[in-house]
Amino acid sequence: MMKKYSVFYLFSIVIGLFIMKGIFEWLNIPTYDQLLEIVLGEPNTLNVVIAITITSVLIYLIIKGVPKLKKSI
Repeated sequence: MMKKYSVFYLFSIVIGLFIMKGIFEWLNIPTYDQLLEIVLGEPNTLNVVIAITITSVLIYLIIKGVPKLKKSI
């Protein structure tokens, strides 16, 4: 059974991949991958592991935090 907010996660991923990337490039705002390259430097094995870890923690916090935030409102 799909929870009702799973559809919103799917739409937000699609919007983030296709629409927001174009808007960010148009406004000359760095995207997440460009920001990681600015902060960590040239990609190598250690930087890739650090970037994957940071991204995994952010995704986990967003997925666990959004339903709790919606309940408190």
